[in-house]
Amino acid sequence: MNKRYKFEIARVLSLLLVFPFFSACGGGSNIPPQEEIADAEQEEIASTELIFNSGFEPGSTVLTNGEAADVVGIDNSVSSPNDWVNDLDAHPNIGNFSIQYEGGDDSMRIAEIIQDPTDPLNNVLHYWLEDPNVDGTKGRIQSNIYGNNNLTEFYQRVRVYLHEDWNILQNSVGTFQWLTLFEFWNNAGWTGENYPFRININAEKRDSAEGSPLFFGINAETKIGEYWSNLIWSEDNVNAPIPINQWLTIEIYMKEGAGGLGRFYMAMTPDGATKEVIFDITNYTHHPDDRTPDGISHFNPMKLYTSNTLIDHVRANNGVLQVYWDDFELWKGDGLVEIINL
Repeated sequence: MNKRYKFEIARVLSLLLVFPFFSACGGGSNIPPQEEIADAEQEEIASTELIFNSGFEPGSTVLTNGEAADVVGIDNSVSSPNDWVNDLDAHPNIGNFSIQYEGGDDSMRIAEIIQDPTDPLNNVLHYWLEDPNVDGTKGRIQSNIYGNNNLTEFYQRVRVYLHEDWNILQNSVGTFQWLTLFEFWNNAGWTGENYPFRININAEKRDSAEGSPLFFGINAETKIGEYWSNLIWSEDNVNAPIPINQWLTIEIYMKEGAGGLGRFYMAMTPDGATKEVIFDITNYTHHPDDRTPDGISHFNPMKLYTSNTLIDHVRANNGVLQVYWDDFELWKGDGLVEIINL
């Protein structure tokens, strides 16, 4: 099991404890009593909550049910909350976790827990997509966290490894913008709710030259009729190429809000390298016309979704579109910004 990254709460709290010392040295008279410091520490801790974490180690099991699947069990390689059903599904802010295919069979697509390609002692969640399993026009494997309640501010962290067959896409001639790895809905487009809105994060090839790198792009859109055709904001980061055949940690923070109150943050840390902020956007994170938003009701924390064109191209060049996921964490609370120094 790879070492799981943790918030540096102890470091933040130690700074709170050191603060009175410097105030005293400066001759200040507003030195908070020790009990007030303790209360402040407890308030800071209480404002954040680890909803769930798992490294997909033994105890975690994928159960397949036709066009869908689920992960159940308890991952004892990490501390509680580590129960896929009793901690994640039963959390008051969380609806339900599942894995969705939307068609096809296991010869076309599958999500399963397997051995880490870089470490035989570690388990990972593997997405394998060889054929366009959705009506022959697109392919989908995605984790769903759907039906959430009043989830207005959250943070997720997950390790990601793009299989070496992604080099087939990088070495192709041409461009693409649709290869979705994460998606967030506020509100969803299939539930009949008013004001559907989504944010999707894609791996993109903007330069048609053979061998040009892949980068992350992000779009925030609203739905008009049957189509997600109204772009609210978008951004591309062409300064941080996406590593292939290497583990990297992706951190995503989202706060519901209008205009200057909404925030979307994403960072990438390849193993052995420093963290790179990919996006830090202050803008709408719900539909601009929604005056009473009620939280991020649906999101896909781990996704592989693209066109038949890309899937067929990889297969035609003796490859399969694959992604590995590990060390998933989900947090909530209004103290996240301060704790993780966003």
